[in-house]
Amino acid sequence: MAKIPYLVRRKNVFYFRLSVPAELRESINAREIIKSLKTENRFEATYQALKLAAHYKAVLHDLKTGKSLALNHLALPEPQMAALVAPVIAPPVQVKSSAPLLSAVIADFLKRYDRNNKATLVKLNATLPIFLELVGDRPIDGILQAHINTFFDEVQGLPPRAGKAKKYEGMSLREIIAANTGECISAGTFKSTYRALISIFLNWGAVHYHDQGFPSLSVQGAVYRGERSKGINKQRAMTREEIQKLFTHPTMKSFAADPETEHCFWLPAIGLHTGCRINEVCQLNPQTDIVRDEKTGIWYFNFDDAGESAENVEKSLKTESSRRIVPIHSRLIELGFLNYVERIKAGGHKLIFPKWRPRYGKASVNAKLWFTDYVASIGLKDTTPGARLSGFHSFRHTFVTHAINNKISGVFQLTGHETGEIDGFGKTSKVAAGYWTRSRTDNISELKETIERFDFGIDFFKPA
Repeated sequence: MAKIPYLVRRKNVFYFRLSVPAELRESINAREIIKSLKTENRFEATYQALKLAAHYKAVLHDLKTGKSLALNHLALPEPQMAALVAPVIAPPVQVKSSAPLLSAVIADFLKRYDRNNKATLVKLNATLPIFLELVGDRPIDGILQAHINTFFDEVQGLPPRAGKAKKYEGMSLREIIAANTGECISAGTFKSTYRALISIFLNWGAVHYHDQGFPSLSVQGAVYRGERSKGINKQRAMTREEIQKLFTHPTMKSFAADPETEHCFWLPAIGLHTGCRINEVCQLNPQTDIVRDEKTGIWYFNFDDAGESAENVEKSLKTESSRRIVPIHSRLIELGFLNYVERIKAGGHKLIFPKWRPRYGKASVNAKLWFTDYVASIGLKDTTPGARLSGFHSFRHTFVTHAINNKISGVFQLTGHETGEIDGFGKTSKVAAGYWTRSRTDNISELKETIERFDFGIDFFKPA
């Protein structure tokens, strides 16, 4: 995840940090302002940090120009506060603009953005701080189309997952771009993430802050000039031999045999038998999301972003069609999955895999890293561009490919892909589909029949 301006983390708690201008450091007796945000939630911390940045920058500007200060609004430690009591003699600086800073507008935008659209909100929280750092925290009436064009030219030089690479720790985004001599972001990421999300923000700003100077800006001139084609990171389906190796490797046997590591077996087993996304399964609350249908007695996974979530987890789904139920395959039940669930429920846990602690508001980050490492450790990793086998998403490809090869209809209802079809009626418009009333479990028996047709012919180790 990319570095966010003004935000640092200490023992999972986020702090706001702002450098004090050199000419004010002696009078304030500090090089920087640091304030605990008292949260482990990255999204909440991002909003608070951007809001504080706008506030403190305005305060420091007033101090620099000799204007009066409301010291209680600064909330600095005693040495800094004492220094501020004395008058500060500074050369008069002409105030060029009274328009809000970009950071304040971004904070307001994130605060007002539709909380129900969680998937896009997650991406906005990660992308807009990058935009802020590269464009600069300037008054909005001073943002030019040239700044937007330069941003898109520069952001293409970022390496994938720059925020997770230790070699870039402590570096600014421009320093990271300058130091990057390897891969850069892909064409797909550039278009679907940066262009799409910045366009949303610019259009919103032009509407809500037009009278305060927010200009009409466009992303139409943003052109990808990199060499990484779209789909270069696409995962592929596993072969039967690869599935066999993944589940029968001695390491997996040791995971299954120990209750302390049993979750390392259940995660891929669920992935293989549902085709779900890794975050969908990891954010499941065993107290509410593993359900037995009263009418049929069928157990199912309730993939939804509503309902109670674990502490520090912000439930999210990729699309509207991702909200669905998936019957639990009888193979998982035979292997003892419901016993595992009861044990986790008895412990009072609200995550199906509590051993993997949430990070950045997501339940799946550590699980994803573990699975990637496991695939590599047993020699299954394949880095062929456009046909990789390196992560959990390969299960989704495997599930769909198995269905198509074996002519299993109804697979996309299970995976949550948007098809625009209703079983038995073919293609149906959204308007027409909106007239159809049924509960989520009305077709659970049909879904159960579909899920039971998936047989990968693997002899699994049964957890202890």
